[in-house]
Amino acid sequence: MAKAGGVFCVEGQWEDDLNSRGSVLPTLELLERLNSIRYIHRDTATAEELHYYLDTWLSRKYADYKVGFFALHGQPTQLCLTSKQTVELDEIAAWMSGRCAGRILYFGSCSVLRASDRVLKDFLHETKAAMLCGFTKSIDWVESAAFETVVLNTLVNGGKIDSAERLMRASRWTALSDHLGFRAVYANGRG
Repeated sequence: MAKAGGVFCVEGQWEDDLNSRGSVLPTLELLERLNSIRYIHRDTATAEELHYYLDTWLSRKYADYKVGFFALHGQPTQLCLTSKQTVELDEIAAWMSGRCAGRILYFGSCSVLRASDRVLKDFLHETKAAMLCGFTKSIDWVESAAFETVVLNTLVNGGKIDSAERLMRASRWTALSDHLGFRAVYANGRG
């Protein structure tokens, strides 16, 4: 059996309450148990941690982890690591400058893909990523978890760069995709 493709996930702090157990980890574990993906998951609460983990992920050692999954609160043009700590997309792009060739970046974050076309295309140009995708709207946790299970599997195993977008436009997924505001933007100008 061929080795499953890899997902590298950085997850922010969803709540200020340290007792909160919300996490995307069960989604990643499910896909791994089904032999659909391999994953690396790291919690991050500061810009320095995020920078460190992204820098490490983009090293040659982790080249087969082609999908980057940003599981954080978000807004157009920024990711929220905690309720008090945010990082701008252009800062993240500068950290990853020119090092994401052939990679797909998935933002499992509210509204990040509502950023302007210019911001998103500049991000792709700076990072050299093949594609970025995510949500243009505020999203519900359970709905997004169901959606992410399918999207992550397709991003890793779909075979073509636009496999996830094509699947989400299929009749059985269109309603949820539209409800969440799923959007994909490609380095080749599509999207």
